[in-house]
Amino acid sequence: MITIKKITKQIQTQKSVKVIANKAAILIPIITIDEHLQLLFQVRSKKLKWQPGDICFPGGRVEIVDYSPQHTAIRETYEELGIEANEITILGQLPKFMATLGMMIYPFVAEISSLNNLHLNPDEVEEIFTVPIDWFINNPPQIANMLIGYKPANNFPFDLLPDKAKKWQKRSEHQLYFYHYNNHVIWGLT
Repeated sequence: MITIKKITKQIQTQKSVKVIANKAAILIPIITIDEHLQLLFQVRSKKLKWQPGDICFPGGRVEIVDYSPQHTAIRETYEELGIEANEITILGQLPKFMATLGMMIYPFVAEISSLNNLHLNPDEVEEIFTVPIDWFINNPPQIANMLIGYKPANNFPFDLLPDKAKKWQKRSEHQLYFYHYNNHVIWGLT
């Protein structure tokens, strides 16, 4: 027979596991070029299955080897762009947020000392470019809305829940900003 004592003992004997699922970290790199602060962006490789050709900041999923999300952001920046940790100065962390698909994102703002030793990983990065921060201040974005929703699959047991709608259901609506800079469109989470 199940008892509170058995439940308590079972919970207390469970090993603590480092939870990393659905966590990612990004670096928002700032570099000084010609005495102007600029943001460094990368264009994702067209070889990638997820968001090929999109513009983003360096970053990725937290892995078991990472001792913190900040470590993830620095590691991913090195893996994608070849920028060494000693060329990255973390200025601070922005508030973490939940992306629409359930991924917790940890954003870190950092100063990059140089682009002289870049080594782009061609499996992940097509190219990089910079945009003066002043440009974003002086050029408002185009704004559009994204609807997020759900639809039960064909095997959903509608016989058990006869009032459940079979069509797409709106769950939320989010504003998206679009910045057109030269030949690049910066949008989405970036």
